[in-house]
Amino acid sequence: MADAPRSLTNPYSLSDDDGYFWIRGNLHCHTTNSDGRVDPQERLDQYVAQGYDFLCLSDHRKITPVSSVNVPGDFVLIEGAELHPSNPFGGQVHHFVCLNIHEDMACGTMPPQHVIDNVNEQGGQVWLAHPHWSSINIMRDTLPLKGFTGIEVFNSTCRFMGRGEGSVHWDDWMSLEDSVYPCLANDDTHGAPEDNRDTYESWTMARVKERTTEAVLEALATGASYGTTGPEIHSIEVAPDGSEAHVKCSEARRIHAVQDAYGAEYREGGELFTEATVTLRKNAKWVRFEIIGPTGDKAWSNPFDLR
Repeated sequence: MADAPRSLTNPYSLSDDDGYFWIRGNLHCHTTNSDGRVDPQERLDQYVAQGYDFLCLSDHRKITPVSSVNVPGDFVLIEGAELHPSNPFGGQVHHFVCLNIHEDMACGTMPPQHVIDNVNEQGGQVWLAHPHWSSINIMRDTLPLKGFTGIEVFNSTCRFMGRGEGSVHWDDWMSLEDSVYPCLANDDTHGAPEDNRDTYESWTMARVKERTTEAVLEALATGASYGTTGPEIHSIEVAPDGSEAHVKCSEARRIHAVQDAYGAEYREGGELFTEATVTLRKNAKWVRFEIIGPTGDKAWSNPFDLR
């Protein structure tokens, strides 16, 4: 698999009139097949009941087969696992969320690049999981590796350890590689819903034309998606010269335009708003947007390449 694309798809350029629509999913959760509290069928049923459209049962080091559960209707269940090759670069063991894989591997005895290559050879995707929680140093632990699809920018269960957001790692990675990567926001569910801890706290929205694994994977890889803990991003239009961006969203207190160096903030004196024009820094390479909702919840757009 090639390195991350130089440009990602603007999901807001994909029109309803052309058959595109948004679906909601969680791509990182665990069951009793690893260290989760509920069995695979119960985990699936829980997310279906909450109105989710797609899910991955990403148990540690082990694929939970789609064929092992009853998948209702047009719900999209993506086969995958969280894999943990050792880290030869000095950091903690790697955590990779791997989507659309169908053959288990002895990841604990494999070099990390071999794990990434194996996933990609299976037609899968490798996402760098919770880099803040994992104490990842991008230059030391990530840059030596090639073939990632993107990064998990938010992880609900890691938030309870004060390390839920990986946006600084994301920015660092893109700047060091002079490229752009898409993001996911995931629950990393281990507990049961009654724990009120790591279920239904964050999710990824994907822009698709059909409810299939292939359509979801394409949306994720091309950036036709965004991550959120609640706020909705309705549209983003960046001026052709990169001078400004017009954002429409659910009620927000602030919008951050994060660029490869510096950035900008939009606010209306503490008042809520749903539309904003944000002035961008000249000669920036890329920009991504964070929508901060009334209670501090956040949504993360994928980056726009401005070159």
